This record gives sequence, structure tokens and C-alpha cells, in this order.
Amino acid sequence: MLALLAGLAAQPLSAVEVVGSVTIADGKPVAGAMVSVDDGDVGPGEVTTTVFTDAQGRYRLQLDQIDGMEIRVALGGYQSVSPASGKARLTAVEGRVTQDFVLKPGMDTATLPASVWMSNMPDGHGRELTILQCTSCHQMPSRKMRTFANNLAALSEEDRVNSWKAMIQYMRIKVFEIGPDGSHVSPQYVDFETMMNPDLSLFNLYDEEVISEYLAKYLPNNYEDASGYTYEQGPSLVNANTLIREYHLPKASLVREVALTPGSPYIWGADLQKNRLLRVDPNNPAEQVPYPVPVDGPTGPHTLNDDAEGYLWDANIEGDVVHRFNPQTGEWQAFDQFSKGAVAHDIALNSSFQVDTDAQGKLWLTLIGKNKMASLNPDNGEVQEFEVPIAEDNKPFRAAIYGAALRGDGKEVWFTQLTGGLGALDTATGELVFWKDYPVGKGPRRIAIDDNDQLYVTLFGSGQLDIVDTKTHKLIKTVDLPDPNAAPYSALWDRWRNVVWIGNSNNDVIYRYDVESGDIGHIPLPSTHAYLRMITFDRNTGNLWTAYSHMPAGSGPSSFVMIDPGDNPVIQ
Repeated sequence: MLALLAGLAAQPLSAVEVVGSVTIADGKPVAGAMVSVDDGDVGPGEVTTTVFTDAQGRYRLQLDQIDGMEIRVALGGYQSVSPASGKARLTAVEGRVTQDFVLKPGMDTATLPASVWMSNMPDGHGRELTILQCTSCHQMPSRKMRTFANNLAALSEEDRVNSWKAMIQYMRIKVFEIGPDGSHVSPQYVDFETMMNPDLSLFNLYDEEVISEYLAKYLPNNYEDASGYTYEQGPSLVNANTLIREYHLPKASLVREVALTPGSPYIWGADLQKNRLLRVDPNNPAEQVPYPVPVDGPTGPHTLNDDAEGYLWDANIEGDVVHRFNPQTGEWQAFDQFSKGAVAHDIALNSSFQVDTDAQGKLWLTLIGKNKMASLNPDNGEVQEFEVPIAEDNKPFRAAIYGAALRGDGKEVWFTQLTGGLGALDTATGELVFWKDYPVGKGPRRIAIDDNDQLYVTLFGSGQLDIVDTKTHKLIKTVDLPDPNAAPYSALWDRWRNVVWIGNSNNDVIYRYDVESGDIGHIPLPSTHAYLRMITFDRNTGNLWTAYSHMPAGSGPSSFVMIDPGDNPVIQ
């Protein structure tokens, strides 16, 4: 499929203009409806382009060809009336396509985000712990979970509890299957007793009890009718200039994160499944070039960020190695002095959302395998590791030390734990200078720091955002996000717009938190089951970039995603 071109810019002479309107049955225009075009069965190298209707319900885009193209409409809380399916094949009349859509209020079960099915489930610890542990890999409830719940509908509550316990025990095994190709941490190499051991799992026995009872009591078992459920994501931020392009990748890939740097025209992804970086040319999306990580054995590149010099840094879930990659030359530099089983997860980022050094010239990383922080001297590769707190009844793998951010003066590095808390180390001494333990289930995850040293902490389990002053070590406030079941995974400070972007794993939208006003709005994503982890941006344009990244590979859409909010920020 040829790349799709949208907007009002000059187009080739052969371009076909596609126009239309979206209304409800009485003719009232519908603003902010998503109108997407592709061939209906996208494969690697193909692109889905999405635009949005204006205040009059009108949309416009131009395509370089329409043969075999499908156009469709979607809007949360609405169903399609005409066409009944919400989609149509494009047919040109004298070089122009006109396709109108009619909607009605209602919940379209085919396009609802997973979080909607949790909207009637009660708040509290059970909900938070269920989201934290289940949604760490896939959306909750995923399609497979819905099927399983349907199959349990006729059972007693006791039998449903036991069935969900059995499913959680099965998930202990599945966790060992989500590593990269050739993984040494897989059922091929790990015995059954080890895989079933709660001490070596994301799920301990407490999690098993709480989650199985919560699902047995409250998870719906009929997904044919969504009436009575709630779709609430806050105000839509889209306009007629908002543009989203999904660059589709191989289904067998698991690209968790995206990075780009002003010196390279390409988009880079960390393909955990295939032990490589994947380079995509947005001007020629079929050009998808692999760069295998130069290590003998599996690595699973997991986290990918740029630095101010134009390098990319990747941390790997296997091999105990971190790499610096030059996107201009394709050269790698390995840093491999970490202890065995350390598993570097995040490299601390500054307020520019870039890898940076502290006041002593060292990088800082979270070691998810050891529940430790580490400093790395990029000049000689020397690594020092530092203990951080953990509850007496917790284990390092379940504690899951995770996100990291560097304060502006380089004197403190901040970190989170999924089943622990938020802390900070003095970068000169490695001593703990702040610690706040969260109740299990809150799930502090990936963090961002702004130019005023305010830290933004996403609380994955509770659907909240904590804002912390890193200079005074005080909580400024806790922000409730519109959808408590959103599973907010990451925060991205955007100095050009004075906002924080929040990547969600469970509700198919991106949130924007306005730092000055406190307002929260959202940009909807075109794909259902759009599982997000990190968001970054193009430092030349201010456009956002992310990836759909379900685990295991192939369980959801696999794409790089570009979002132009349509607000023309001033880039400095």
C-alpha cells in the first residue's frame, strides 16, 4: 500500500481528494470523530492515516491512490448508523471521493477500550492490584480474558475463584515465555517448580488470593451489550489539523519503545522479541531495516532513549549489558560490567527526556533483577550498585524497581518500584535521601521531571498522577485521571506546550495534563487494544511518537505511532 498523505499541503497531480461529514441522525454535526484510511488488512510497511472532523463535522484528506482503500469512522460513546458497519470502500467520481457517516449515541462493543468493561467494577485495593499485575503485560480484560470469563459464567463463585487462581498460576508460566527469541529464561531452560514458585513470580500468594476473588465476584461475563457501562476520558483535544499515522510492523516483533534524534531521519524501535533495533523510514515505511544487537545470545532490547549528542541508549532484559548506539554509523558500544542477573531497566532521564549524566559525569540506572540502583561511568564502563528499600515480605523481582529521573542539578536521582515506593539517592554518595512507600497496588511506574524539578509519577494501578517537588521532597498533589482504569504507564514532560503527556496501557487514549491550569484532556488512538508504554517526541516538530507493545508478541497491534496534535507548538 502506498503511503497516505493528509492535510492541505501541495499534492501530486494524481492525488484523490476525500471529503465528507459526520453527523447524528438529525443532521447535527459531530466534531472530533476519527476518520481512518488504509487497505483494511494492513501488513508490515503499510500505513493507517487518521484525521478528525472539525466543529462542523467535516473532514478532508488526500490520497495518492484509492484502489482497495477502506475508510471508517469511530468515536467513543457512539455507534455507526450509516454505513451500518462504520466503514466503506473508497470509490472516486471524477477524481473526488465523498463519504458521509451518520452516528448515534451508544456503546460499540467492537471499538470500546478494555477499561470500559471495568467501569462498573468497584474501586479499592482489589481493582488496583488486578490492574497492576494483569495489565503489566496485556490489556485488562483482554479478549482472551473475556472469553475465559464467559466460560465461567455458569459456575459458582467458589469455582470461579478457583478457576481464576488456576489462571494466575498459568500466568506464572507465561511470564517465562515473554522473553526474546532464544531466551535463557524460558520453559526450555527453567523447570516447572521454579516457574510455579510465587517467590520468583510477579504474582505472590497474596496477589493470587486478592485478584482471583476480585475477578470472580466482579468481572463481567457478558460482553455483547455495553449499555450501562461508562466511557469517560475527559475532553477531546483533537481538531481538524490533528493527524495520526500508524506505521505497521511485523506481528512477530515486540517493539516496546521508540526513539528518534534530530540528527537521524529515521524512527528507531527496541524490538525485544527479535534482539534488535528496528529502523523505519517514515517517508518510505516499507523500508524497515534491522540492526541486531551485537551480543552472542539473547538480549531483549527493552528501553530506548536518545541523548543530547545524538546517540541512542538501549537497556536489555537479558545479557546484563547496556549499549550506546550511533544511528549515523550503526556502531555499538557495550557496557557490560553489571553483576549477573542485574537486568538494567531504565536509564535516568533529564527534563529534556534524554539520557544524561549526574554532577560527577555518571549515568544512573534501575536494576530490576536486583532491586538496586547503579551508576555507570561512560568513560571507562565502571559500574557501582546501591541497595534500595524493599518490604520484608517482598522479593526483588516482584518489587520491580522501574523508572528513573535525574534532577536538574544532577545531585539526586529518583526511582520507582512497582510494588514498592518512590525514592531518591544522593548521586555523590549513593545514599538514600528520600523514601515514600506506596500501598501495594498503586504501582508507581515511569516518571518524568520538568524544568522546575517537579517530578511526575504515574500510578499504574490507581489511575492517578503524583506530582512531587524534588527540591523539598514534598508531594505537591495527586491528580485523579478521568478513567481510573486507564493504567497510566508513563509521563512525558513537554516544555514547548507546558504539559505532561501520559501514555496509558488500558484505554486507547493519550492524556495531556496542563501544568498551569490542571486541566486534563485526551487524544484518542485509532486502534483498539492500543497498549502504550513510553511516549517520546520529534524534537524538530514537537510531534509525539509511541508504539503499541503488547506482550507476548502478536497479541495486539504492532505499530509505530506518530501523533501530530494539530496545535503548531513553537519549537525552540
